[in-house]
Amino acid sequence: MDQRYLGLRLAPEARVAVPVRFDGLWIDAVVPNSPAAALPEIGIQPSVHALVALTDATGKTLALSPADLIEEPDVLKTYAAMQAFFDRQDEIAAMLRRGPVTLEVQFMGESRFHTIRPARQRPALSLPFAFWLQIAVGLGGLWIGVWIWILRRADWATRCLAFSGVGLMISAFAAAVYSTRELAIPGDLFRILSALNHFGAFAFGVGMIGLFMVYPRRLCHARWLAVPAFVLGAWFALAQSGLIKSPAIGIHLGVILALLSILTLVGLQYRATRGDPRDRAALSWLGLAVLVGSGAFVVTVIAPQLLGMPAYMSQGVAFVFFLLIYLGVALGVARFQLFQLETWAFRILYYVVAVLLLLGIDALLIFTIIDDRAPAFALSLLIVALVWLPLRDTLARWVLRRKEPARADRFRKIMDVALTPPERDQLGRWHALLGDLYNPLKYAPGSEVSSPVLREDGLALALPRIGAIPALELQYADGGRRLFSARDLELATEIFAMLVQALESREAYEKGVSEERTRIARDIHDNIGVQLMAALHSPEPTRKDIMIRETLTDLRDIINNASNPDMSFDEVLADLRAQIAEQLHIARVKMTWTVLNSHAVVLPLQVAHMLRSIIREAVQNALKHAAPARISISVQLTDGKIMVGVTDDGKGFDPMHAPRGNGLANLRDRAEAVGGVMRIDSSSGGTRMEAEIPMSEAARGGA
Repeated sequence: MDQRYLGLRLAPEARVAVPVRFDGLWIDAVVPNSPAAALPEIGIQPSVHALVALTDATGKTLALSPADLIEEPDVLKTYAAMQAFFDRQDEIAAMLRRGPVTLEVQFMGESRFHTIRPARQRPALSLPFAFWLQIAVGLGGLWIGVWIWILRRADWATRCLAFSGVGLMISAFAAAVYSTRELAIPGDLFRILSALNHFGAFAFGVGMIGLFMVYPRRLCHARWLAVPAFVLGAWFALAQSGLIKSPAIGIHLGVILALLSILTLVGLQYRATRGDPRDRAALSWLGLAVLVGSGAFVVTVIAPQLLGMPAYMSQGVAFVFFLLIYLGVALGVARFQLFQLETWAFRILYYVVAVLLLLGIDALLIFTIIDDRAPAFALSLLIVALVWLPLRDTLARWVLRRKEPARADRFRKIMDVALTPPERDQLGRWHALLGDLYNPLKYAPGSEVSSPVLREDGLALALPRIGAIPALELQYADGGRRLFSARDLELATEIFAMLVQALESREAYEKGVSEERTRIARDIHDNIGVQLMAALHSPEPTRKDIMIRETLTDLRDIINNASNPDMSFDEVLADLRAQIAEQLHIARVKMTWTVLNSHAVVLPLQVAHMLRSIIREAVQNALKHAAPARISISVQLTDGKIMVGVTDDGKGFDPMHAPRGNGLANLRDRAEAVGGVMRIDSSSGGTRMEAEIPMSEAARGGA
């Protein structure tokens, strides 16, 4: 900020839609409330003016050129050219410090002269975004490196990371000052800042090389970490001494060799981490960070300049790619696990390759066939879209080599596990399913967990106990070639939920089958067995026939109820009336049948069975003991209850002193079991049995 300031935003070329020929520097904008804003000819319409020359208070005039705004002087071909550039910067800065200056401004080919006094300091708000971005990159690298080093001070990897962070800060801070200057800064200051930028870049390279020498595997003893520092330090000293004539050799070649050394060490680390998926995953993340960060900087800045084209973005903005490298390294060293690494990594790699192909084909077409850049770029884009994108999908399938079973096939295998009894290799089917999904190296007994979880940074996937299937821990996914990812955990959670539901459905089915078998056995024992035994020992042929008919009716009910457990109230009454009428007709007893409030109600099996048993047992007892001439049967549906009454006109009995029979006792016990009530009144004029059978909530809901 401690520089003379005009308030002009200058550009080496006109940023307008129609090409314009001009001399000097293009005035892209004027900063409000600056010295240049006081000139109405420039301040009102700045983007059609060009700054051609400066004249200071002594009368010295200096013509300006686009080369005065070079962002990075080390792109010049020789150190002599760099020295001349620094001298010219010093000359322009000295002219601005001498006091008022006269600006020669060109407008529509006509020159006009304006005298202004530069401000003594540059306002902080006038500093461009690229300045603050480079400051943020430098601070970010320093803070992250030092933070991780504090957490693990004895680790040489974190020491190297912190050292590279210091180098990144020095390089970024120096570049932030001179790359965002308004027009010129003093030459000596420019030389110092440029040297600091180069020193920081070499220090960053030393730190990165040292990092990959010891992380994730130690490739050499710690004393060898001094080798890259000595080599790059000597290279930097030679570059600054002037013994090397070209910045391309003194600076660029050193940086390129440092990058090649890093890539070589990544390859050695890749070989050293073979068989260790955790270290291999960390290395993949680090190598990807270096490839993406450095590749993006090369593609956007260095490659276009080597091909004779302007950079795709400002070097100050492209500096952020180095922070991407640093963030990736920091994540790896801090053991932050980036799940779904493979898919994400290959996507980025394919995009980087696509951009490189696009630029390469574009440059090839410009230099060989098409002179105009726009058609060449369009054709390059078409070639990449038609050739690379289909090839990318093929390579993805070939490289990843992982394909989950189809959802339908996965569901079928889960049902196979659920429906296989434990004694018939249920665990083996479960292992086969997990093998198809994850291909783990080892199945180990697991600890009790409530849901699937990742263990040891993705080395293992713990699965909970499911029914008779014990808890498992899957170790080393995909044959030990990768870690378990967040996608694997999501899939395991989904499979776990499906298998639990399938097992619960199977248990519910088996429970229903067992209950139905128990019901059939109870009905056969309570009704069929008892009636057949009574018929067997009955001396009366008529009585024997009646009991056999009742047995056949009960057997038919049992068979029908197995397939249709719920019956209509009307159907039950109609069927029961037919049975009772036939039985009383054979016994030559008259029948009165009364039904009140009959509705289309669906009776549960237990209620229908209770209704039949009460009426039949009451009629049977009357025929057996009372010798009636008429039996009246009434059924009424009211208030969620079935009211049953059976009355005969035979000889009665004393309920208090009569012997307790099994029939009525069983009926009373069954009625009480379902919450019902049963009453018996008897006198010399006959007997009346009344029962209340409550309907379930399901039965009332069907009304």
